Amino acid sequence: MNETSIEWTDLTWNPVTGCTRGCYYCYARRKANTRLKKLYLSNPEVAPGCDPNDPFSPRLWPKRLHEPRRRNTESKIFTCDMGDLWDPHVPPDWTQAVLNEAEFCWWHTFQFLTKQPLTAQQFTFPGNAWAGVTIENGGLIPQIRLRRFASVEAPVRFVSFEPLTGPVTVIPEWADWIIIGAMTGPGAMKPKPEWVQGLIDTADKEGIPVFLKDNLGWPEVRQEWPKGE
Repeated sequence: MNETSIEWTDLTWNPVTGCTRGCYYCYARRKANTRLKKLYLSNPEVAPGCDPNDPFSPRLWPKRLHEPRRRNTESKIFTCDMGDLWDPHVPPDWTQAVLNEAEFCWWHTFQFLTKQPLTAQQFTFPGNAWAGVTIENGGLIPQIRLRRFASVEAPVRFVSFEPLTGPVTVIPEWADWIIIGAMTGPGAMKPKPEWVQGLIDTADKEGIPVFLKDNLGWPEVRQEWPKGE
């Protein structure tokens, strides 16, 4: 596990890395193909049917699997920030092994993000899990993703609007929390202020806690947590 600059978590844990979606703004893919390329290509545990010569093909890291139990201090742990644990190419037993470890480490809070709600629906999240879906704008595909995530069951469910690349007018009633953030890396563009303000106003109307990431450069510091947390 690693310390991280991500404000809404304490640590990152990557027992599984990689994703096959190919989002143009993906910071994880960029890192996998630059400073982490040699490390990732040295791992032969590649998901079936995926290219072993692609550093960002889904990979299992068995030696990392039990890292959370070695940390006694209660922590928020962002799980698989360098991939998507519910990528369709990730074998279900890999995903289940990660969820089993999260359940074993009951004193931690495990935070998950995905763009694959149909796959995530097939798994049971432990009682110390926060499950989130990434939504980048109000387009048809992100909105379908949002609707499908309604069938995912977890103690805390949230929406990460990062990177926010367009306006979004609806926040689902099931959301316990939202995160708003900007694109990062070369060629990154900030979201328009009215997009951010629109989400804030909608969340306030619905009583949903809001976490604004520092990369927005927003004049107001607002970093709230799900109710009861």
